[in-house]
Amino acid sequence: MRSKWEEIAQSIQYEIECGGLNAGDRLPTEKELAALWSVARMTVHRAMDDLQRRGLVVRKRRLGTVVAEPAPAKRSVVGMLFFHTNDFPQADYIHGIRSALPDAVHLLFCDTGNDAAREADYLDQMRSLADAIICYPTCAPSNTAQMNRIIRSGFPLVCVDRVPEGVCGDAVVTDNYGSSHRALRTLQQQGHRHIALFCYDEMEVSSARERYEAYCRTMADSGYEDASPWVRKLPRGAGYDLAKMTGIVHDALFTLLRQPQPATAVFCEDDYILAAVLEACHRLGLHPPHDLSILSFNDCPAFIPRLTDGVNRLAQQTQVMGRIAAERLQRRMAGETFPNEVLSVPALFYPAVEKSRPAAPHVVLSRSAEIAAY
Repeated sequence: MRSKWEEIAQSIQYEIECGGLNAGDRLPTEKELAALWSVARMTVHRAMDDLQRRGLVVRKRRLGTVVAEPAPAKRSVVGMLFFHTNDFPQADYIHGIRSALPDAVHLLFCDTGNDAAREADYLDQMRSLADAIICYPTCAPSNTAQMNRIIRSGFPLVCVDRVPEGVCGDAVVTDNYGSSHRALRTLQQQGHRHIALFCYDEMEVSSARERYEAYCRTMADSGYEDASPWVRKLPRGAGYDLAKMTGIVHDALFTLLRQPQPATAVFCEDDYILAAVLEACHRLGLHPPHDLSILSFNDCPAFIPRLTDGVNRLAQQTQVMGRIAAERLQRRMAGETFPNEVLSVPALFYPAVEKSRPAAPHVVLSRSAEIAAY
């Protein structure tokens, strides 16, 4: 049961919140309120003290007690450690994050350039400039201890897309292993046993490593414990130079088609590699999916799969993942305590659409013939 002074304070608070009393309005004197409520002045005085403590009223000399100006909304800052924020999938993650955060939360973008030293510097800066961090990490081992110190201190930090090995914090990622394995099994069920893999030489990145491990398991299911004859690892960063990437992929694909057990399908780690594979297919006269089945992770805008419907696509639910990361971060910022967890979101699988076979396809099987054709 509420005491009398609490009833008085609650009644005045209600009048303020519903607009019956506005900022600057003068309240009745304590003597007048005591008479109105049939209580002692001390009871009213206690109610006024409570309202003042909570910032609802102020006492002014010669004027008495007036309704206080509303306190400005608390502004929070979330440090966003991403690289290439205008590119995909990073831009999609950011859209999802922004959709889940209140307008009062400001985003402070820090472009790490996928550089470990720059990431470490920004992690230090955000401890004083921001209230929380969402990080698309480089996965550099040199930053693992620093990230763990931040997490153990209670500072809210959530990773998206990737999980640095040894970091024991919150993360929201694609189920790269499970999604890749299921899609590759679909290719096997279609009769493809010799599936090539085009990936980057950066196994410290969790998403890349998980896709590679799923590929190795799938090939082992076909009886190939050693899948290296069909694996082509590309240099880190090659994806940002399409001409260079296409040249590397073209030569690799040419070889894969001519070896004793030629590849009949290709798994691309991301859409940069896919772009190079499609261009290489064009140069070699191959028409996917008739001459070569292709599977790729979709890191580009949602409309791109419609332009490449001859390719099997694994589409990451990046906006959904960004929203989940932001919601989890808000709970941490609000002071909730719960176990750190890596949340996995399955990728969506879109099989290739079979179209009528192009007339007179020409598959080049010799280097000299290809040079002659150009």
